[in-house]
Amino acid sequence: MKLVLISTIFLTFFISKAQTTTLRVLGQYNYVEYAETNGVNIAISDKEIDVKKKLLLNKIDSLGITNNLTQINHPVNFQNKTLHFKIEEKNRNVFDQLLIVINDLQINIQKVYFKIPPHQLEDEYLSATMALKNANSQAKIVVHNLNYKIIEILNIDDETTYASPIYDNIDLDSKRGKLMIKIINLLSDNSSLYEKESSKPSRQGGYNIWVTYKVKPK
Repeated sequence: MKLVLISTIFLTFFISKAQTTTLRVLGQYNYVEYAETNGVNIAISDKEIDVKKKLLLNKIDSLGITNNLTQINHPVNFQNKTLHFKIEEKNRNVFDQLLIVINDLQINIQKVYFKIPPHQLEDEYLSATMALKNANSQAKIVVHNLNYKIIEILNIDDETTYASPIYDNIDLDSKRGKLMIKIINLLSDNSSLYEKESSKPSRQGGYNIWVTYKVKPK
């Protein structure tokens, strides 16, 4: 999995007559998760199976693909039947060559899919930390240009799924906590964000937190 940091900054600055002032910064951390395996589902009619399967197997062997043809349907008889197979390959360049081979052999491609690792709770911890660092960096730039200094962080508003107060008394690392998170992901609208099989080779996500600082002139 590779992570990519993209920063978008929104700042609100509340000026008061008092010496201290409030600075509110949106810290962001955006990431991209890439597929570990690439897959294709193909269909070959029973009339062409002997010739095309043999040709395809030879091409697969020449490409160095170790994960061979896997049949995904088993008709009772082969009269007027179409056989379905899947091939999976981790190397994206080799997989692209495989698609060219399948097309050249005029084999019907039914679906191309990508297997992305399940999104882990540990990744959320990393994202939250990076979002806070992003907010701190932007806050330092602002106060420096205004000749102010940061006194302390007053508040952090977490806009993610697990920021709700209902989780305050739950240990998210415990067996019960992990089960609850799994159930919430399955039932929520965000569950599709973390599907393992995707039609795209990558999955994007992000983590946002609002951080409020107390600042004052130097």
